[in-house]
Amino acid sequence: MSALGNAVAQFAQTNMGSQVGDGECWTLAERALQSAGARTSTEIMGNVGLNDNYVWGTAITSANLEAGDIIQFRNYTFRFDSSDGSWRTESRPHHTAIVLSVDTSGTVEVYECNVNDSRNVQQNRLYLRTGAMSGGSVTVSGQMWFYRPQARPTT
Repeated sequence: MSALGNAVAQFAQTNMGSQVGDGECWTLAERALQSAGARTSTEIMGNVGLNDNYVWGTAITSANLEAGDIIQFRNYTFRFDSSDGSWRTESRPHHTAIVLSVDTSGTVEVYECNVNDSRNVQQNRLYLRTGAMSGGSVTVSGQMWFYRPQARPTT
């Protein structure tokens, strides 16, 4: 993991259980990047709107994800069907999350807020792809974009 990515993830970890700014997912990512000395979505895109697909750095693939990277979601849903017959589903219609860790099965641990009826920073497990998992199977739909934080240019 890069020093920049480490600083982004550390900001989220430090704020676990607390509300960052207005508690929006965009605010968590924007403030984490600011704190780390990385370019923010507003520095990259200019003015951003509430419904924009935010750009958080250099586009990467899910195979290259590491701690401190940022995922932008649009109409994302997963359904986990457990081998015991139970199931659960979660969605992220328009959402931003910071990567904590990722494994080879397509499971990612993220820091996020404004989910599960809470604006506080929390750690959750999400899924990147459809397939068989330990204890069941998962179906994933929607769009995801993956970004690596960019250092601010030095003047």
